[in-house]
Amino acid sequence: MQSDQLVGLIIAASSVIGGLAIGAIAIIISVPWSFREKLAKLEASSKERMALIEKGVDPALIMKPKNVIGNDPLFWGLLCVGLGGGSALGIMISDLTGHKPETYSSSIAVLCTGIALVYYFVYRKRSTDQKAA
Repeated sequence: MQSDQLVGLIIAASSVIGGLAIGAIAIIISVPWSFREKLAKLEASSKERMALIEKGVDPALIMKPKNVIGNDPLFWGLLCVGLGGGSALGIMISDLTGHKPETYSSSIAVLCTGIALVYYFVYRKRSTDQKAA
């Protein structure tokens, strides 16, 4: 083996080992940190609830759970339907016109996904307005 090849192998091995070490260190540090952060939030929430109960206020009136979009299955369903339907429609149009399927498939998938998300936000706004009334 020549010295140039040996130097190349040493550099490659050290970069792979270094990259894996950085990833392992990041995981070792971030996992306990996130657990401590969640525990601190839970403890603060518990103290707030206890203070409200001591004052005679119902915590359910003040501490309502947040309705996060990422937890709504309708959001994810419309997102997937928009992507899948737009891709299929784009492929069918490219077959009819004889153009590249990548262009039509990608662009129409993005268009249909956008339309589906606009529909979702209109539906969500309408349903929250009806709940408020």
